[in-house]
Amino acid sequence: MNKSFIRWASCFSFLVAAVASAQTVHISHCMAGCPIAADSIEIESSEIIVRQLYVASINERSGLADWQAYRVIAGSVGVASLLPRVWFEDPLVSRAAKQLELIDSAPQSEQVVSVDSEERSYQLGGINLLSEDQGRLVPMSSFAGTPYWSELNLLSNMAALPFELRVGSWSRLDQAINALANKVGEVYVISGPIYRYRGEGLRGEAGDREDEIGVNPSAYFKVISTPDSLSAFIFNSNVRQQVNFCDQLSTLELIENATGLTLFPQRANVIADTLHAQLTCTF
Repeated sequence: MNKSFIRWASCFSFLVAAVASAQTVHISHCMAGCPIAADSIEIESSEIIVRQLYVASINERSGLADWQAYRVIAGSVGVASLLPRVWFEDPLVSRAAKQLELIDSAPQSEQVVSVDSEERSYQLGGINLLSEDQGRLVPMSSFAGTPYWSELNLLSNMAALPFELRVGSWSRLDQAINALANKVGEVYVISGPIYRYRGEGLRGEAGDREDEIGVNPSAYFKVISTPDSLSAFIFNSNVRQQVNFCDQLSTLELIENATGLTLFPQRANVIADTLHAQLTCTF
């Protein structure tokens, strides 16, 4: 095992420190703390799953992630084209959460997901998730250089990413993130769905989200950060494959308003600089 693997494994471990009567949990996948929901209902209906490569908040009403956070380092990036795409149940997700289930009778561990196979689909609480729209919030390419890449085939990493978005601008942004990590050494990413996004970043009236869980998101967000800089993106679900990801630039404030999340709850300073140019977004 080379030094980058050892470094990755050691960086995964997190510290739990008692502070007065509470505890502060430090998870290495998150910069300035992991996202927290302002809505107490959302907190009660979710569970945090910590993996070697990512941390995810799984919504018990949908079985999908409300957000995922991960840290890309230069040694973790690799070539993922030959890695198998096979979905597995995540044993860390409790049975209280709705499980993604195969519609056909084949064993789940043997189901190979192919974007060319339209007859295969997954069922999410009675809603079909077609194979062509099954995406990974945490991309294979960012961690193909680690021995833990198979974690990205866990259902806790699955998202209802429309095919054109997933193979188009979303994927190209992932490539830009990998290139940035190779250049600067370490990049933090948070991504997840936005429900009933209307373009101005608002969630709608309180309580709307209860009925939206299980419905395909109308948008997805991705926030890329280093200790001193940050860039945020919002992708509408109907974004066409050829669209430039730079055209989807947004702001942290709009994403937090749209999701009801505080993405960096332990941040002490305002991040004024952006990563736009380093992600090849120059205007």
